[in-house]
This record gives sequence, structure tokens and C-alpha cells, in this order.
Amino acid sequence: MPGSFKNIRRKVWFILNTLVVLWVLLAILCLRVPPHEFWPAGFIALSLPGALLLNVLFLVYWLIKRTWLLVLPLAVLVLGWGYYNRLLAFNFGDKELEDAKTLQVLSYNVHVFNAYTDNDGSARDASTEMINWVGEHPADVYCLQEFYSNRGSSTYNTVSRIGNRYDKHRYFSVSYVDRNKADIGIAIFSRYPIVNKGVIRFNESNTNRAVWADLNVKGDTVRVYSSHLQSMSIKSQDIENTYSAIGDEVSFKKEGRNLARRLKKGFIARSHQVEKLLEHINESPYPVIVCGDFNDLPTSYTYNQLARTLDNAFVEAGTGIGATYNGPLPFLRIDNQFYSEGLRAYDFTTHHEMGLSDHFPISAKYVLEEKER
Repeated sequence: MPGSFKNIRRKVWFILNTLVVLWVLLAILCLRVPPHEFWPAGFIALSLPGALLLNVLFLVYWLIKRTWLLVLPLAVLVLGWGYYNRLLAFNFGDKELEDAKTLQVLSYNVHVFNAYTDNDGSARDASTEMINWVGEHPADVYCLQEFYSNRGSSTYNTVSRIGNRYDKHRYFSVSYVDRNKADIGIAIFSRYPIVNKGVIRFNESNTNRAVWADLNVKGDTVRVYSSHLQSMSIKSQDIENTYSAIGDEVSFKKEGRNLARRLKKGFIARSHQVEKLLEHINESPYPVIVCGDFNDLPTSYTYNQLARTLDNAFVEAGTGIGATYNGPLPFLRIDNQFYSEGLRAYDFTTHHEMGLSDHFPISAKYVLEEKER
């Protein structure tokens, strides 16, 4: 009888493990489904990290039990390693290269340098610290989203403070002008000359867009994109309201539907936007670096579309989780740098020391590979 119960229990765990494997496969399949064609795919893909984690737990369980059944989760781990690697990178050491053309790129959603929290001037020191940090960073190129510049302010005249003071070439695409006559948009600053530039407008709204600049890097041309895709539109207060509603069925359903509605809207918008961005990238005659606040996780249609044709700097040269969202939800990496053939990332850093925005800055170093003759 004890042996029979043991066999039943093993079968139950095996069935559960099989269901997790099917969950992993379904979520991976949904990474390829445009949410604007079938929006539930966005939610299923979002669940992939949970399925991958459960698969590892099953592997540990079968290892402890010392049974051949570990083959099932082990196969998922091996065959699906690329998806694990999107979430957790293992690269060590800064491989400095001699006699090679290199390029360091900083990408940062600067959250308008917190200008709108400075109503009484009390936040000005923090804004100044943030602006100085950006201007003094050793990167060759800055890709800055939610960039804010007010020519009438000594503190927030950031185009001059970053561009003129540090002798940077710049391209600033203004999305809109606020009531203080300050310009808000996306900026690229570069120590290398900008030989061409342009903007990609995703829709009628000016809020989200991408800009690009062709840079003359010691005789070679590299195209750099700075992108800002549709926001998740989820504030910390929304998350807190959902947590506080647990136990109150009516309130919890209301808050849950509100979050789901916003996520659905974001999935659909970003799926359109990334396709338009990729159309432009695929027509580039030069190697590309695509930076930005993509507002989507590595287990999303947005990320997957970019990763199908481009390498990710964090995956290839980063270490750890690399979370870039500085908010109430931990471990979220929604800012990225992708790059094409002709370049190779050899170092990646998430700058957790600069925590004054709701995003952490990310920087990567690239080597421009020699062209085949």
C-alpha cells in the first residue's frame, strides 16, 4: 500500500510537471503573436517567467528524488535556455580591446529631470545632480527619453548644459511644449558628428516616437535609435490600490479589471509601434544600435520581435537581472539596447547608483568590427 501511494504521488507530480511544460510552450508561442491581432497572447507571454521558474523547481525536485523524470524539466531548461538568458545574464569581466574602434552608449529615461516635482524649488538640487550626472558620463552617445529643456531656466536649460558645456552634437525631437514653454521629447547627444537624422512617428499622438541619428565614428557610420514606446500607464498608486483591495471581492475585481485594461491597451499599442520601428531598422544601410524605454518585458512580443533580428547588449555582456524600472514592482527590465551585425557588445552596466528617475540608466560598450574586404 505505501508503494502504491508513492507511485500515485509520483504520477501526480509528473502530470503537474507536464502541464508546466505545456504552459512554457504556449507562452513561448504567444511571444510571436501580435497582441493587436489577438490581445490575450500578451497576457500569456507575460506569464512565461513564472512557468520557467516552476520548471526549475521541478528539476530540483526530481534531482532530490533521484529519478529519470528530471529529463523533462532538464530538456526544457536546455532547449529554452535562450529565454532564461533573457531574464538572467551570466557575463563577467570588462574585455577592453586594444587598437579597435569602440563606442559607449548611454540610454536613460530621465523623467523630465523631475521638473514637475519642483513646484517650490525644493527638488532643484536633485534635478541638478541628475543633469550633471548625465552630462559628465563618459559615454560617447546619450539616448535620452522624456527629455526636458527650458531655455528660460538656468537649471533646466539642459540642451545647453549637456550639449554646449560638454561639446556634444545633438538632435532633439520635440514631442510637445508645456505651459512653461519647455520642450519635451527625445534627444540624442554625441561626441561624434551627426551626418543624418530623423524621427519615426508611431501614431497621431506625439508622446511616443523614436528618433535616429547617423554618426560618423572615426570614418565608419553607425545609426543610433532612441525610442520611447507606449507606457504601461500603471502608477504605483494603482498597484497599491490593488493590493489593498485583497479581501474585498468587489474592490479587487474593479482594480484588477482596471490594471488588465491598461495592460491590454499597452500590449496592442506597442505591437504596432515595434513593427513600424523594425521596418525602419531593416532599411538601414549601416549597423544599428537601438536604445530606449520599450515599456515591455523580455517575455513580450515587443522584445521578441527585436530579438529575432538583433542582439541584446544585456544578454551578451551584462550580468544578473539588470532591472531598470525604479518603482514598486521589482526585477523589471523595460529599458534595453539592441544592436545589429557589424557591432559587438563587450560590456553592459545598469546604473543603480543613479536612482532619481523612475528608470535606471543603462550603458553598453561596443566594438565596431572590421569589414570583410
